[in-house]
Amino acid sequence: MLNNIYTTNPETGREIRVGGTIFNRLIQDQYDYINGELVRRNNAPPRWLRSYFFNTITHKRVIGGGRRYFELVNNGWDIENDYYLVPPLVISDPDPNPDAVRRNPVTFEGLISVHGESLAKCNMTLCRECFIPITLGINEYCEEHQ
Repeated sequence: MLNNIYTTNPETGREIRVGGTIFNRLIQDQYDYINGELVRRNNAPPRWLRSYFFNTITHKRVIGGGRRYFELVNNGWDIENDYYLVPPLVISDPDPNPDAVRRNPVTFEGLISVHGESLAKCNMTLCRECFIPITLGINEYCEEHQ
């Protein structure tokens, strides 16, 4: 009965079976098997380095040219700085002028309807002009707006 013999793949650091498909590919392309180790030939072509891209959503690396890479690129993802995979932006009616007055401005009546009870417990109310808390009394305005 034959025992399975294993050796370390020099490209990945994982153990591979001697005589297996990965072992045979390494032997055929660029390595010799000497004394139980894979030794790189002097005339072997330079190693092919994988390119990786960083998925900004999952925070994992994606192999360039791989299945997942093509799925993302074909779905409109952008590559920034030759490394970051950024999803397409979904812009739903951006506010053209964020500093402009709100469409639904805050009113005194709106604030009192929400916070009136808690202000009454503290014996306070709000100035009708600037909404600053003031002591409950005769005046409805703070000292600045009287």
